[in-house]
Amino acid sequence: MKKIVIALVLCMMMVSVASANTVRQDCGCGLGGMAIGEKEGLLWNLLGTFLNGLCGNQTFAMSTGTSDCGKPEKLAILDQMNIFVADNMDALAVDIAQGNGDSLDALAEIARISEPNRPVFYSALQNNFSSIYPNADVTSDTVVTEISKIMETI
Repeated sequence: MKKIVIALVLCMMMVSVASANTVRQDCGCGLGGMAIGEKEGLLWNLLGTFLNGLCGNQTFAMSTGTSDCGKPEKLAILDQMNIFVADNMDALAVDIAQGNGDSLDALAEIARISEPNRPVFYSALQNNFSSIYPNADVTSDTVVTEISKIMETI
């Protein structure tokens, strides 16, 4: 009898804890969080968890920044860098070769390079100019890939 009472008390505690938050708070982003969102209670949380696990949609959403999941910061930075570099290839090449300039400052801002690290970043880019811009036909994707490799070393 004691075991049944203890089991019931534990179940009631679990239900009260599980029902204290919304599905979005407990299950996070993904299909479950989007579809059920602000509902509370154990059954809603279980349904939200099931929907998030369905076909791995929460994993996909977290990796790509969809379904109400924030886009991973590194991917967001690379997206912004791709746009900036594609629009400023020539000016950026000149600034990297010189080791300073407005487009290089803008790139550092987009890449979220801290002020104290910028001289090191600029110098590293200048020293690796030939790998960033190996030829006149280089694509912006190649430039961003090379710059991101250099960023990882700083």
